[in-house]
Amino acid sequence: MGFFSSIVKAVSKLAQSKIGQLVIGAYTGPFGNMLVNAAINIAVSAVLSKVFAKKPKANYQQQLSSRTEMVKQAIITRDTVYGETKKSGGILFMEATENNKDLHLVIQLASHEIQSIDKIYFGDEELSLSSGGNDANGITRQIVTAPDKYATESRFTTKTNTLVVSSYVDVKFNQAMPFGGSRIANGKGVVKGTTSIVLISDVAFTIGTSDTLNLQGVDYGISSGGSSSASGSRHTLTVTISEGLRTDIRATSISFSAPFGGTSRIAPYRDNPNTPLPFLSGTTTEVTGYAIPALHSFASADSENLTVRIKQHLGSDSQVADADLVSEVSQWTTAHRLQGIAYLYVRLKYDADVFPTGIPNISAEIKGKKILDFRDGSTAFSSNPALCLYDYLSDTRFGLATPTANIDTTSFTTVANICDEDISLSGGGTENRYESHGIIYSNVDPMTAIDELCGSMLGILSYSNGKFILAGGKFVSPTITLDEDDFRGGVSIQTKQSRRNLFNTVKGIFTSPSSDWQPSDYPMVTSDTFVAEDNGETIFANADLPFTTSPTMAQRIAKVILFKNRQQMVVQAPMKLSAFKLQVGDTVTINNTRLGFSSKIFQVADWTFVSTADDVGIDLVLQETSSSVFDWNAEESEFISDNTTLPSAETVSTPSLAVSDIMRAYSGIVSTILLIKATSGAGTTNEIEVEYRNTSTDTEYTTLGKAKTVGGSAKFELVNAEDGMTYEVRARSVNAFNVYSSFASAIHEVVGKTLVPADVADFSVNIVNNLAVCSWTVNSELDISHYVIRHTPATSSPIYAGATVVADYISKANNQISLPAQTGTYMIKAVDVIGLTSETSAKKAVIRNQIADNFNVVASTTQSTGFAGTKTDTEVVARDGVNYLQITLGELFDDHSGNFDSALGNFDDGGEVQNNLDGFYDFSTNPIDLGAIYNSQVTTSMTSTRFNANTLFDSFEGLFDSQEGDFDGNYTEQDDVTAKIQISTSNDNSTYTDFSDYILGDYKARYIKLRVKMTTTNADSTPAISALSATIDMPDRTVAVANTASGTSGSGKAITFSPAFKDLQGLAISVGNLDNNDRYVITSKSATGFTITFYQGAGTGSVIDRTFDYVAKGYGYLESS
Repeated sequence: MGFFSSIVKAVSKLAQSKIGQLVIGAYTGPFGNMLVNAAINIAVSAVLSKVFAKKPKANYQQQLSSRTEMVKQAIITRDTVYGETKKSGGILFMEATENNKDLHLVIQLASHEIQSIDKIYFGDEELSLSSGGNDANGITRQIVTAPDKYATESRFTTKTNTLVVSSYVDVKFNQAMPFGGSRIANGKGVVKGTTSIVLISDVAFTIGTSDTLNLQGVDYGISSGGSSSASGSRHTLTVTISEGLRTDIRATSISFSAPFGGTSRIAPYRDNPNTPLPFLSGTTTEVTGYAIPALHSFASADSENLTVRIKQHLGSDSQVADADLVSEVSQWTTAHRLQGIAYLYVRLKYDADVFPTGIPNISAEIKGKKILDFRDGSTAFSSNPALCLYDYLSDTRFGLATPTANIDTTSFTTVANICDEDISLSGGGTENRYESHGIIYSNVDPMTAIDELCGSMLGILSYSNGKFILAGGKFVSPTITLDEDDFRGGVSIQTKQSRRNLFNTVKGIFTSPSSDWQPSDYPMVTSDTFVAEDNGETIFANADLPFTTSPTMAQRIAKVILFKNRQQMVVQAPMKLSAFKLQVGDTVTINNTRLGFSSKIFQVADWTFVSTADDVGIDLVLQETSSSVFDWNAEESEFISDNTTLPSAETVSTPSLAVSDIMRAYSGIVSTILLIKATSGAGTTNEIEVEYRNTSTDTEYTTLGKAKTVGGSAKFELVNAEDGMTYEVRARSVNAFNVYSSFASAIHEVVGKTLVPADVADFSVNIVNNLAVCSWTVNSELDISHYVIRHTPATSSPIYAGATVVADYISKANNQISLPAQTGTYMIKAVDVIGLTSETSAKKAVIRNQIADNFNVVASTTQSTGFAGTKTDTEVVARDGVNYLQITLGELFDDHSGNFDSALGNFDDGGEVQNNLDGFYDFSTNPIDLGAIYNSQVTTSMTSTRFNANTLFDSFEGLFDSQEGDFDGNYTEQDDVTAKIQISTSNDNSTYTDFSDYILGDYKARYIKLRVKMTTTNADSTPAISALSATIDMPDRTVAVANTASGTSGSGKAITFSPAFKDLQGLAISVGNLDNNDRYVITSKSATGFTITFYQGAGTGSVIDRTFDYVAKGYGYLESS
């Protein structure tokens, strides 16, 4: 049972996410227990085998945060560190003492014993440390010697018999402190006369009048000194200065050559941090409670009052509680040993200048776990990946607790030796072939941990014959050869991989000490040969290496991944039991004449035992390989670290600006939004402030406020920006210290709703009976108002400006309308809410005679070319021999009669005449009288174009002879002009309907008036009509009546058509019961009816009754006479 539990514990999680399955069961065939192991080995091998094609993406976020950021939370992961790395961790304990002056921190670095703590960082700053003596247990107290702000040793100038202040002394008031208690603020000014200062020390001292106090480079004479008096462990002396003292002086330390010998130091101290500190004022003022530091003798190496004190604990199982922490913090007892946990104990003394942003992030560079080297039996620090993997598999606390009997140390030894091999570097020197430097987190699943460790050595871990077996990292020549006699069935060969699985360049992320342990891109590895094979396209694969810290090592690994991917041939081969001794990761030589394999080398990618009633053997999946995959000839590229010099907190970069506009609908109302994106450059930007102004109306800027940067950028919106207006936008960066950058400005002209709508798409016209069914795709732009459809009789080269509007408002949501069918071209444009139209109309030509009925013209009129009707603000102008009806414009130069030199004024009026914007033309035939009230169809025809006076000859610049075109302009297609035929009807020639836009269809009336309405939105443009006509038609009509009795009335049978025809064109009678001598006579035949009389015999005869049918054909429907 132990055997199976070991397997389940080691690989059950792996089996859930990888190919194959974990098979545990009995087999009662002829091979007995051997096949029980075989079945398990096969499944586990399939699960764990991994011929590297591509590394998974590592969890760099967790690695980055755990390396640089302290974490305070209820549950902290217990991390295993292999090799060397930078590491921070969870805050196991935090407590303030001494009235919140001292802050005690315990920071976990690893959940096991480590080799050493080599460097310590506060944020990104490395600390220089020296010994400050040992505690009661012999643990060294480390004190900081650099950077200066943390330094507590004799790095300050001293003068014999002179007090020397190396930085400043503060006169301060209370403020809130991050650590609790109060903070102190600077006082300013100069105190005249004598002033007293209190000096406090932990040793006795004497100051005389021959000594000098030097504050901020100014020497002050001592008029009254003396010997210090003891109060407990402190010694106090009031020194009187006989000169005016500046109160803007600040100090973190005072040092001097003291009479008692040794170099002494004054470090920050206050008896009562809650007591406000007064200004120095008047004479002989004693600054009681002032933060004058306490003196310390370097000779005693006492770190009691140092700003920073650090102690290291490496996490041995015999570790005892920190003596200083037990002494200074009541909550920490001797029982708090943290055995098996490597940690830092850091005590910070509050100083607002040293810690302006609060507690720093504390981290350390460490050498990690001590591990067993099974090659010689020693236990020591090592970064050998094979040894690290062995440790993780066998560790009973945080590893997989695999019994060592289930780990094949022979294979692990082979790979460990490979990892230790020296590899020559292009820059000279050597390095190990592979190393592992990284962190395994307790919240990471075993598959990920094994994957990352194997990735650092190109390892393949399998489980076979009851043991974990390690392979990979280097090409191993095969020791087994299989030929045709070893195959037991057909072979499946895949010679090429799918293109989606191929790549020719490998890049990824690793963690380098030279980039301050930040995740960085190692130099990518590419092959020009492979790129050429891929048609010149660079195809990337990401191979992140979280346990690799050497850029040269990362490139070697990436090169193997790349070249292994291009070994594309995969063979699925059923083999006999001669292949039983192979295992995943092994190389094997294949000879097969039929397949053309002569000593071809493959690597075992999968191994499956097959046992049925008819078949026993091994199914192999083989991938071709070559020793050249692992070749390396010191060919690495130089790694350029991304170390940077952080900018000063007083430096804030000016942001860049990107301004655009969009439209957005709010409750159906379309508004224009000005979008502003401000991006900060390098620096300490915390937020960005944006202001704007309309350059046409505003002299002052209006603020849009401030916004925090996200990803280096901040976004702002100005709602209801004015379309067509120009806005000036400016932005500046603000850092966390409220320092502003200079403004960056950008100018943007708002397009918004002034952008013309897109052309209508998918316009089509289908003829259904007498209707033209128009359809299109709805325009999705927010500011679309409606659609307009025009029609022109032209079926080729139609001009939109000359077409007649047949549908002037179609709702924006509609995508179909039915109109009367007419021969010609239908054209559609979208119109937005401010009246702008699509730039180009969508067009569809149709031929109406395909669906035409039989009509009869009852009236027609042609108005062109004379246009003799009544003109209102319209005129007829001849151009190029053609008369055009148009809105009245200015009189053109070429319209003048007489000699050229006798004409006054400018060519073509120089554009000075203000033209009309609309005009009317009434047909000369108005009204058209149909003689009675009929339903009739009115059909009009109009040919129109657009004339623009701005295109006149004399509006052009340059030489006379170099101009092309006509004197008086040419024709352009726009939609700023419209010509519509309108109709008005009456039944009595007295009361007429209002003129309305003409639509092809039937009109019920006796009198019809027609006119043209011309409009323009451009005073320089007009519709120009060259042809205008109208016809009134009535369709054919047939009346058929059967089985009508004629009766015997002497006046005959009178038949009345209801309604009457406009014109009767034919009448047919059919009688079914006429005798030979019978006859009929038709009289009074007209559009309203007829009379029929039947007679018997010749001559007048007698009137008889007969049954007859009749069919009358004509046109027109008389509604009223």
